[in-house]
Amino acid sequence: MKLVASGALALALVGALGYFSEPQVSEMAEALGEQKTAFQEEAVSEFTLMGVGLSGVCRVRHAPGLENTQLDLDGNCARLLPRLAEARIWEEREDGTVAFVSATGEALVEFYPGDGAAYESLRPQTPLLSMYPGH
Repeated sequence: MKLVASGALALALVGALGYFSEPQVSEMAEALGEQKTAFQEEAVSEFTLMGVGLSGVCRVRHAPGLENTQLDLDGNCARLLPRLAEARIWEEREDGTVAFVSATGEALVEFYPGDGAAYESLRPQTPLLSMYPGH
C-alpha cells in the first residue's frame, strides 16, 4: 500500500513539474509583462499646455491618482513661461486645484478646473495658461 501511495505521489510531482515547465512559466511571465506595460501606459496623464498670446505649446505628464507626483514637462514649457523650468511636482489639492511646485516647495503655477479646458491658470494671472487632455 505504501508503495502505491509513493508511486502516486511521485507521478503527481512529475505531472506538476511538467505543468510548471519553462515554456509555460515564460509564457505566463510574458503575459504579466504585457499587462504591466499596459497598466504603466494607463498610469500617466498627459496634457497640452497653451498660453493666451503665447506662441507654441508644451506637453505635461504626470501619474494620476496621487496628491503629489513627479511632473514631466517638455522643453517648450520653459519657453512659454521661464519659471516652469523649475517645476518638478504635480500637486493635487483637496479643493480641486493643481499646482506645479519646485523642488524647494514653491508653487510656481496654480490651476483650477477649467471651463472648456481641463485646467486654467489661477496664478500667475497673466499669461492665462490652459491645459487640455492629450497631446
